[in-house]
Amino acid sequence: MKKVFILLLMSIMSLPVLAKGDWKGKVVDENGEPVAYANVAILSRADSTVVCGVVTQEDGSFNIVTKETDGIMMVALLGYKTVYLAPSDGAVITLADDSEMLRGAVASAVMPKTKLTGEGLQTNVRGSVLAHAGSANDVLAKPPGLIKGNNGLEVIGKGTPLVYINGRKVTDSSELDRLQSNEIQSVEVINNPGAQYDASVQAVVRIRTIKRQGDGFGFNLNASDAQSLRWAGGNDPFGAVNVNYRTGGLDVFGGINYSRNTSRQESNLQKQTFGLTRTGEDWLFENKGTLLNEYIGSTIYGNAGVNYQINDNHFLGGKVEWGLHLTHNVHTEVNDNVFENGTLTDMLTTVSDDKMGERKPYNLGANIYYNGLVAGKLGIDVNLDYYGTDDSSTSVSKETSEMTHDASISSGSNNVGRMYAAKVVLSYPIWKGQLQVGTEETFSRRKDNYKVEGIDIPASAAAIKEDNIAGFASYGCHIPRVGQFSAGVRYEYVHYAYEDAETPANNLSRNYGNWFPNVSYAGVIGQKTKNPVQVMLNYSTKTSRPHYGNLSSAIRYNSRYIWQSGNAQLQPELSHNIGLTAVWKFVTVMLNYTRTDDAIVTWSSPYGDEGVVLVKPRNIETPFRMMSAYVNLTPTVGPWNMNYTVGVLPQWFTINAPDPREESGIRVTTFNKKPIFFAQLFNTFTVKGGWQFELGGVLMSPGYSRNLYMSNWFINLRAAVQKTLLRDGSLVVRLEGEDLTRNAFFNTNSDFGSHTINQTNLLDMQRIKLSVRYSFNTAQSKYRGSGAGADSRARM
Repeated sequence: MKKVFILLLMSIMSLPVLAKGDWKGKVVDENGEPVAYANVAILSRADSTVVCGVVTQEDGSFNIVTKETDGIMMVALLGYKTVYLAPSDGAVITLADDSEMLRGAVASAVMPKTKLTGEGLQTNVRGSVLAHAGSANDVLAKPPGLIKGNNGLEVIGKGTPLVYINGRKVTDSSELDRLQSNEIQSVEVINNPGAQYDASVQAVVRIRTIKRQGDGFGFNLNASDAQSLRWAGGNDPFGAVNVNYRTGGLDVFGGINYSRNTSRQESNLQKQTFGLTRTGEDWLFENKGTLLNEYIGSTIYGNAGVNYQINDNHFLGGKVEWGLHLTHNVHTEVNDNVFENGTLTDMLTTVSDDKMGERKPYNLGANIYYNGLVAGKLGIDVNLDYYGTDDSSTSVSKETSEMTHDASISSGSNNVGRMYAAKVVLSYPIWKGQLQVGTEETFSRRKDNYKVEGIDIPASAAAIKEDNIAGFASYGCHIPRVGQFSAGVRYEYVHYAYEDAETPANNLSRNYGNWFPNVSYAGVIGQKTKNPVQVMLNYSTKTSRPHYGNLSSAIRYNSRYIWQSGNAQLQPELSHNIGLTAVWKFVTVMLNYTRTDDAIVTWSSPYGDEGVVLVKPRNIETPFRMMSAYVNLTPTVGPWNMNYTVGVLPQWFTINAPDPREESGIRVTTFNKKPIFFAQLFNTFTVKGGWQFELGGVLMSPGYSRNLYMSNWFINLRAAVQKTLLRDGSLVVRLEGEDLTRNAFFNTNSDFGSHTINQTNLLDMQRIKLSVRYSFNTAQSKYRGSGAGADSRARM
């Protein structure tokens, strides 16, 4: 070992002296592809300490400004052999794979490295235990800042993020099931998206994949089957095949996948409605009963596209994605005992079946893009997008009463949505950073037609039109020994119009014009110490617009005593966010505070005097304030890797709720006293021979979430065993279990002033899943289309 060290020291000392200056270059792999996030550092020849350093950009480029006159350059990245070399301005540095080091990393359970990038938290996957976590969906449950619950993937305190893979927005969620963890280089969580993103985007997750074997034909197969341990009908098979052919600058790709999804819910419900009789006496209407809901649906998705690399600086391409619902069946049974002032007045059983209508629902999306660099400095990124949906459904409800009358209610709806979007971004290096300016235009159209028979509810023929024209600018720079600064601003002008041919009185038109600034700073405390602390502080203004389906004022029939409606009068939410993040060794700490005006909540209130309640969204006049605070720890002991996140979600929320029992008719209702505490604990054991064992889960305490109270402890215990086969690791078999303790559900209490709902739930979450994945000569797609109109597409 001593001889190796002496030889290394002699080789370093023999390198030429580094001259003072501005050193630029590019880091690539053995296939000539850019290597992002590699560490490029200047070492002192005297004692090998780091004088200064940078991280390569996504295109592999770097720029080091130094006054050091007697140093050497080092380039390093986990999974590659470290390079020591003489400095040379404009040099292209090639990193070679270090497969031996990667195998050792797996055997010793190397923990994933997390660092601040100036925009968010970047976690390295390659060479860590996360590289063997399964699919991209399995990986995304584990980086700091992310949590996976019954509602899917969420950024803590921010909600569901937009996901990008190599700069391309993910529009088909099954793509995260098809992407294997060993294909991922890194995952970056951004909880303060810049001005180039729509103002409604609260969080972004950026996945960067590893460059694979290159040209030729490649494919990957992915098959899985999940079986419920509670319900025989809860079987969810999934299958996907993706192919890719690359030759020279041409990249042709396509894929198709099938999935079947099921869910089952059993609930006990208790509803109370308070009112006054015509003579001013208190009146109480109660519903006590049970609910059973079963869903079975299947879909098929496909995509095809082409990318052409004209030369090193110019790319263009196009892609088409489509989806078709093959089946969609929802069966609901409600048993309801009805009491009026304590006296039983009805015993009602309602059986409902919802199915697809005359035509099968589908969606179709397309993207065309150009990405280029002009004169070596001016970056141009152009995206043109189209997205369309067509949905048709029918519902039949049979009501049987033992005390009043029977009824048969049928309804049908047809919804058509279209979106056209364009986005242009120009970038140019100025001083020590980069200036970005751009524009994004989105034009959305939606038609909702609804009719019901068997009850006196008016039909609806609504047309929604929304045009969003935005401009934005941002600038970010890195100042050596100070840190990285970025600031941006986005202006959005929105025209919104709602027309209902059946009920013209509901028609309205609005115009909005808002500025959305953001600013951030990232730096290092204790740069000269052995273990410095990375810190980031940011502020942003964001909006959240209601889904188009929530803007229709048509009343939908759910049951005899529950009706549902949208609200064409809804205003967008406006939020102010401030966050602080710190990273030290394997510890990450994050604090985030948000104030939201015109917060949108689901509200239930009496409709008429026969015990019917109408559920609809509404804006709250008082501000909604919340904070998220958590600590993430990723220590490693031998083959044991720990990934522990613990935190708290306090909120401050007061609603002036209508309540006829109060003299003023208003009751101040608070949802402040009980914050939700949570823990996400994962343990991974990596053993030689390609074996990996996992045990962990999510724990959440009772507490408030906006105007709902979660009244029980949520526990989702998970376990998995995985075996990697074949010499190149291209075949992976995985067996996993979910909700092993049968506690992955929340019971809820709701207080709407004049109406309360208490509900206990039992969800069909306990499942066992077997999956098999195989890859052959897979290559990282060169597709660079980032898409436009992301918010409108999600809302549609």
